[in-house]
Amino acid sequence: MRNVEPGGPGLSREEVQLQDAAARWADDYCVAVGSLVQGLVTMPSVDPSSPQRAVRTSSELLGSVINGLDRALDGLNELPPSPVPGGDQVRAQAVTDFQGVRDRASAARQRLDSTEPGAIDEATLGQAHGPLDEVARLDLLNRFDAVPELATAVAHAPVCRQLTVQVTATPR
Repeated sequence: MRNVEPGGPGLSREEVQLQDAAARWADDYCVAVGSLVQGLVTMPSVDPSSPQRAVRTSSELLGSVINGLDRALDGLNELPPSPVPGGDQVRAQAVTDFQGVRDRASAARQRLDSTEPGAIDEATLGQAHGPLDEVARLDLLNRFDAVPELATAVAHAPVCRQLTVQVTATPR
């Protein structure tokens, strides 16, 4: 006979505990990736008043993106093992995606920083666009749908619910 008391009809105590653990893990995941969203909301803008200022402020903007990605990666790497099968794969893929974007943003920033003032052209000024577009296209919770327990956990994780609202409100 199943103990249905804590989770309502049809849920055992163990199932309720697993749901709670999955919601806590998802919430911690959302805290980690949410640091990137916070960085995007407060990142500096490009000053097009001169080519030199555009390059410098584009570099600063990429630096802000890199810092946000670093914080997200640190948080993802500090997560404990997922309590549900598939969670660790979701995290590993997010780390791979974030690290790739971070590496490309860092390379673009290095190219901007090494450009001589007399060598600034349209290609130079466009260095930041690729990594910024990649960051804007990151779907922070897209793989959660592939793991039913995580898809359910998002609804019970306050930071994930807040993150979902922020992501849909952030202009792309």
